[in-house]
Amino acid sequence: MKGVKFLNWTNYVISGIAVIILGIFIIIGNANLYERGITILVYAFLLLGISQLLTLLFKDRKDFQKQSLIRSCSNIVFAIGMMIYPNIPLSIIPLLFAFYLLFNFIVKSVSSYIGFRDHLSNRWFDVVLAFFYFVSGVSFLFSPLGHLPTLLSIIGVYLILFGLSEFRELLKEVIPPHFKRKIKRSFRLSLPVFFEAFLPRKMLNDLNQYFNDMKEIKEESFVQEKEMESPDLEIFIHLSPLGFNQFGHMDIFFEGKVLSYGNYDKSSIRFFECIGDGVLFETNKELYIPFVIKHSEKTLIGFGLKLTENQKDLIRNEIKHIKEDAYPWISRAQQDLANHVVKKVDAYDDYASVLYLETKKKTNFYKFSSGTFKTYFVLGTNCTLFADRIVGKSGTDLLKMVGLITPGTYLDYLDHEFHKKKSMVISKTIYNEVTKEKAIHKNKKKSLKKKKNVVE
Repeated sequence: MKGVKFLNWTNYVISGIAVIILGIFIIIGNANLYERGITILVYAFLLLGISQLLTLLFKDRKDFQKQSLIRSCSNIVFAIGMMIYPNIPLSIIPLLFAFYLLFNFIVKSVSSYIGFRDHLSNRWFDVVLAFFYFVSGVSFLFSPLGHLPTLLSIIGVYLILFGLSEFRELLKEVIPPHFKRKIKRSFRLSLPVFFEAFLPRKMLNDLNQYFNDMKEIKEESFVQEKEMESPDLEIFIHLSPLGFNQFGHMDIFFEGKVLSYGNYDKSSIRFFECIGDGVLFETNKELYIPFVIKHSEKTLIGFGLKLTENQKDLIRNEIKHIKEDAYPWISRAQQDLANHVVKKVDAYDDYASVLYLETKKKTNFYKFSSGTFKTYFVLGTNCTLFADRIVGKSGTDLLKMVGLITPGTYLDYLDHEFHKKKSMVISKTIYNEVTKEKAIHKNKKKSLKKKKNVVE
């Protein structure tokens, strides 16, 4: 085990130094290095296209593929076009960065509008950020090459900070666990949001391939544990191939209840399902997991966390604090039942009604009269922010992110923490159509055993 620990430490050191050197190299080399890199890339496309074309010419006619011909010709035409107009490839990255800044301008503008409407305290901060993103985005958009040195410096500094974060991970591995709990949450530098947003879909593809290749589903294939005891809190990351669900969803299971936040009131949803009334629901885990797997073709990954009694108290208090602004809300199905109108599940097209009936009426819904969670915004006040608000009170090392927070951000972090020897993340369970019954039964059995031991 000492050898494995040494290799982990070595990996942090080597990767951290390598990324820092790359960042410094980009800052020093600046535009000249970037231009040479783009030139090499253009010539690489040209050589690739020629190679593909020659391969086709020497192939038998029966093996000839029209798509391969189109692909090779496209590479050649693209490379020649970039040679004739060299400013185009040089401008691509600055233009992409400009669109990213303008995208953030739209997000912050919507957030500030919601902030003013709901009388939130951070509304002016969002206005300032929106203004900054707009001015910077327009500036990069109309003068991409003029801002190229600035952008390369930003990329270089980002890589240096990312490399330094690897040394922070090394520090977390070295220091004793009781000191770790005393470290307060700070900023964590993560991958760019567009990369992390697609992590749930990539993970789903990997899991599907993994289970498709297996002839027999064994327990160790869907339940991984670092400790034999039942976790005190479980974080569910939802993976799905459908619509917005591709970017993931996140909820938590704590002390017998699943807590989830989203825009579950269909009548309030607007702006392409991005905005709506914020709705919190509490439900039964054993009924909820089979429902979401069936209803949305989802796979869930449950990361179990081990907590101290003090951490549990902090989470209980935070949930209580959040619910101070909440009031009971009822779905259409509940309204019908109150009026003695009985309908089948298929008669409802809103998620809240279907959830309520499929979980045998063991779901309670709440809306918010004020505060951060009054209005749901998919790129701001979303499921991840809600879960992060609660989980963060446990004193975890999961840190406040700069910018947008996605389920992919948490997925990347939790998976990383699970593979570390000393961390709060002690289990990883995969719930899908094949494994759900065995996984739920195993976790329930362990929870009952833990409660029994506590009573004794």
